[in-house]
Amino acid sequence: MIKIIDSDFTAFEEFKEFCKRDSFGTRIYSHFLCYGYDLNFVDFWIQIDDNMCVTTAFCRLDGDFVVSLSDESDFQEVSAFLEFQDKLSVTFDERYCDSIKLSTSVKSAGDVLLYKGNDYQIKPYDIVTPRLKVYHELLLTCESDDFFVPQYMTFLSDVSRRQQRCLCDIYGIMSDDTLVSCAMTVSYTEFSTILGAVATHPEHRKHGYAGCIVKSLAENCKNRGNVYIYTTVERNTRFYESLGFIVNGRWIKYTYGG
Repeated sequence: MIKIIDSDFTAFEEFKEFCKRDSFGTRIYSHFLCYGYDLNFVDFWIQIDDNMCVTTAFCRLDGDFVVSLSDESDFQEVSAFLEFQDKLSVTFDERYCDSIKLSTSVKSAGDVLLYKGNDYQIKPYDIVTPRLKVYHELLLTCESDDFFVPQYMTFLSDVSRRQQRCLCDIYGIMSDDTLVSCAMTVSYTEFSTILGAVATHPEHRKHGYAGCIVKSLAENCKNRGNVYIYTTVERNTRFYESLGFIVNGRWIKYTYGG
């Protein structure tokens, strides 16, 4: 059975415990901490079995679904539920892609990496917290087919809200008063973190900026639990592996309506 999380929902601890299982749960619970359940652009659901145990968690934010599945999920019910929802995309663990039946053929995938740490020596650059407008401008210099940058007002609204709730850390490196590299916690809970929005200006690469930022951010977050990062291309996976991440799984994303 699938239940929406609303004002009548009481199983918050069970929902939280389930979300600790993987990076997809981290994304869902981070959205929950940021937005709650009473805004019209975000929704949360859980699936429960006959023993009232949580088997699946869902989040829809502006039409984009994240689903945290388990081996105990009722995949037929999950597939039917997702198929009839208004959606732009659905992201979940790739190992369940043969169990989830969705109608679109537009798919993308990549690695989920988990930080374990290593002896990689980062260059000792000074870390700053950049202004969001400058950060967004840097992200735009790196935009590509596999690195999507949201519009500024969307970025500003989301990141500002998470900063106000102490759910976001942003690291940057300046060179001659110019922001040249940046990264942030894109999902943040008390039990795990996902890093993302990593960018270095094309004219300032090969200086170790990204390595310094990502390694510093991962070290800062590791005492709270697992630290994840998602990649879309193999070269990025190799880069993060050099910093102490290991491949922990794969994500898959089904996209609708372009």
